[in-house]
Amino acid sequence: MVSRFTLPHIDISALHSSNEYTGSSTGGSSVPRIRAEHGAKLLNELNLALEAVDEVRGRDDRLETAPGGFIEVELRRGTNPTVLERRTAGIRPGAVKDTGNARTVALYVPDHAREAFARILQDYQNGPLTQRGQNPPNAQRVEPIEAFRRAHLNTFWTDDPEALPTDPQHEMWWAVWAHKDKEANVEDVCRRLDVRAAARDRRMYFPEAVVIPVLARRAAIELMTFVAGVVDELRRATDSPVFFVDDVRDSQHEWSDDLAGRIVWPGTDVPSVCLLDTGVNRAHALLEPALATGDQHTINAAWGTTDHDGFGHGTAMAGLALHGDLTAQLADTTERLLAHRLESVKLLPPHGADPNDPNSYGILTQAAISLPEIAQPDRTRVFCMAVTNDNVSGATPSTWSGQ
Repeated sequence: MVSRFTLPHIDISALHSSNEYTGSSTGGSSVPRIRAEHGAKLLNELNLALEAVDEVRGRDDRLETAPGGFIEVELRRGTNPTVLERRTAGIRPGAVKDTGNARTVALYVPDHAREAFARILQDYQNGPLTQRGQNPPNAQRVEPIEAFRRAHLNTFWTDDPEALPTDPQHEMWWAVWAHKDKEANVEDVCRRLDVRAAARDRRMYFPEAVVIPVLARRAAIELMTFVAGVVDELRRATDSPVFFVDDVRDSQHEWSDDLAGRIVWPGTDVPSVCLLDTGVNRAHALLEPALATGDQHTINAAWGTTDHDGFGHGTAMAGLALHGDLTAQLADTTERLLAHRLESVKLLPPHGADPNDPNSYGILTQAAISLPEIAQPDRTRVFCMAVTNDNVSGATPSTWSGQ
């Protein structure tokens, strides 16, 4: 009897076959990588993208030629953009955003690093497979890359896509994100292009980046981005209204009149926001077209309908309810469409009048709500209670809060 320890080996040499390496697929595209094809494709796209960088540099005599430029890289969705980073070579990612099933990155490539970058792709395409795993060189770096492309301004734009102006002469405040070591370069480019960069106390600083508000036309921003190469990311400069409340306070009426002239004001057949507050002063360019005198009410005729508050609380609330944050709108030059209007009910007595009885707030609110509903019964509206009751504590709802 043959021992089970002396059986001959099974010969499968006639059944084996050889195949070109294909990378594993993890996320994004489900198509496996054929390294010869993928490597050749990326090398060709990289060369074309870098040629586009050379085309735009040197087009403006006011600016010095940048020592590098940005290309757009498409990665598999979810891929960490640091896979592209080569700190020693100066290759670093800028703006990153997800679009559809992919992730796009604005990648800065210094001129001196081009050859090293191309060599990574060449080694992936033609280098020997690793002994362990039988993977091509640089597989983890190259296989997440879907494509290289010429960078456009929307490559750097990480804000609302609809907010990116298309007119080259469109002027607004831009939030220019730059690498910290490029801050002086941004200031120099702004001086050369005669555009305004916010002072240092108006900037935001992060460990590796600085955000500089810049008032410029789109054409100037494109020069800063593609010719000077000092921009990593772009957004609207909407974080701070300091420019409007401090710097141009003396010309605030000109700014508000300009915005009022760009607004497409609503008719009377649109929904409204009805404010229950101290009344509204409608004689303002940004309020009057959306608040008819017939839509201003009061629960006591002797009080009138105008705002009696020393700080204009009701009027300010009306502006907020109608326009929201005005910072971006004032800095813009585009047309604005309003789809709702205002109504007002004066719920609080003016100075010198008898105060409301706190125990009657619920009844007074019901009366206030009925006034616009009687005047415009077919209009759709929402009510905004912009006042509160002082010195009330406890977790039990009051008759007023139950309204």
